[in-house]
Amino acid sequence: MENTLFENVKKLYDHKLYECVIPVAKLLTTALKNDRNVATLEMEYQVQLFLSNSQYKEGQHRAALRHFDDMIHQRRMMARHKNACLLAIESAYPEFAEVELRRRAAECYREIGNPEMAISTLLQVPVKSRTPRINLMLARLQHHGPGLGCPNKAEAMHAYREVVRECPMALQVIQSLLELKVDGNEVNSLVMHAASVPGNFDWLSTWIKALAQMFDCKHLDAAGTFQKLQDTTSLRGNEHLMTALGKCLYYHGNYLQAEQLFSATVSANPDNVELIGLLGVVRGQEGHGLSSPDMDRLYAQVTRERSYSPDHWFAHAQSMYDSGKFERGLSFVKQCLEADPRHQEALILRGRLLNSLELHKEAAEAFRMAQTVASYRFEVYRGLYHSYLAQKRFKEAHAMCNWTLRMFPNAPRSLTMFGRTLFVSADPMVKKTARKFAEKSLKIDPNYTPAVALMADICQFEGSPKVSIKLLEDHVSLFPQTNLFTVLGDMLRTQKEPIRALEYYYKALGKDPKCERTLRGISLLKSSNSLVIESCVLDEGGVTKVNNQQSTGGLATPNLEWMGGDCAENAREASSSPAARSGQDGDGDGSVWHDVDAEMSNFNYDGH
Repeated sequence: MENTLFENVKKLYDHKLYECVIPVAKLLTTALKNDRNVATLEMEYQVQLFLSNSQYKEGQHRAALRHFDDMIHQRRMMARHKNACLLAIESAYPEFAEVELRRRAAECYREIGNPEMAISTLLQVPVKSRTPRINLMLARLQHHGPGLGCPNKAEAMHAYREVVRECPMALQVIQSLLELKVDGNEVNSLVMHAASVPGNFDWLSTWIKALAQMFDCKHLDAAGTFQKLQDTTSLRGNEHLMTALGKCLYYHGNYLQAEQLFSATVSANPDNVELIGLLGVVRGQEGHGLSSPDMDRLYAQVTRERSYSPDHWFAHAQSMYDSGKFERGLSFVKQCLEADPRHQEALILRGRLLNSLELHKEAAEAFRMAQTVASYRFEVYRGLYHSYLAQKRFKEAHAMCNWTLRMFPNAPRSLTMFGRTLFVSADPMVKKTARKFAEKSLKIDPNYTPAVALMADICQFEGSPKVSIKLLEDHVSLFPQTNLFTVLGDMLRTQKEPIRALEYYYKALGKDPKCERTLRGISLLKSSNSLVIESCVLDEGGVTKVNNQQSTGGLATPNLEWMGGDCAENAREASSSPAARSGQDGDGDGSVWHDVDAEMSNFNYDGH
């Protein structure tokens, strides 16, 4: 009977009917234990191999682990006695070799949440016997550490290098090396001198250069390098290339172009859930996330999936954030991070959700956690900045602003953020220093919407409303946005040009028919008189209200909505924080920004 059972177990395993192998193999194991006359070491060993590997294939990791250690011990005993059967078994089933058994055992430890044992198991494999697959698993475990802490980066880099030496086209491994701050030239040299380097792949060096620039916080330069591949090589239109280019533009703050690339890529591959989530993020930052019918359709598509990946959970969380359902969004973020503790977008979104719920201390902790994973992301530092402001920790906010400038010296986003902060100060001497930051930002990127909005605010404050209007009109002709149309309408209304004001109000309604601020502006336009200027501003809840004030020829208080895309991204955070009134808050340190020129005197604005 035992021999018949054994033949059937073997047949089931050969046909990969793993769920059927498990019960029959257990029956045979019991029979062999109860009848030692027919049990042999070889038969028992093979049955255990069939059973444990079938449990591994079926995802029964704890059950499989109970057998792996015993099998490795038995194999060593058989090898010591030069058992001929062992060679025959491993010739027929290469996955039963010791190296592969240890790899599978390590994978089981990883799946049950014991990365320390997984690393220990892999390290028992001799260095010369480690395959690229084993080196990659070892590198990932050491790179990420248990959870998010205690990474062994030196060992991770060594393991990643071993993978690249064998497989120079492992792009994700190359990216991981660059993320660990390995010099781009060193990585390129490693790839080009690999044992099996592919021929006629000049684009690979350019790809490596772009990734190195991205992880060095030079997102616009990285976008330009990826764009070169898009324009000059046969890779144009490739999904991964367009995704990489779109991410660099998104990290730089160019949401409009990032949205166009993500939309085109999602249209070509509607099953790319990661990009659906990113598309939701950039559209939300442009101020029309869930209101878009396209996003409604894409989010519904994600909902139809039966099994959820981390990207599925994130797409749900982003949908809830766009809808203002912050607590529900946090629950989805939690699900995403349980599946992938290093999911960048989920870590950043968690901070935003906590800020939206006015849990600013917890939000700061969330952003600091995100910083350990994505130190090259501007959103992390801006999130920390808003969290500190909301807690009235002005010195920390000041330090974070300066640190962001040092991290992103040539990024319009950091320059504009600092300039906006200076501009909302109550001190005229501090306020006037905002201009040089706006000018520097526009010199780098003349089309950066928040910088254009900041410069328009500055011109308005300095008593040059016509210059401000011209600046915004030139910008909206290229980048039409609802909030800027409305701002132009408000400005023209205050300048007593009702016809032109109405034109821009209707353009805003054409993009968002339910925009309350635009509707209010039209109402005010009808009821305005020649002596009173009514201007719309944001209240602390992010809702428009009307302030009546005498005309002074300039706008006394800057409007947060003028910040454009960046403000839209953090509207909930900014509206709940004292960012726009820090210089006027009785509890704050009004002098915290006075030393800005002294602080920045040793900082080269040109980044040279």
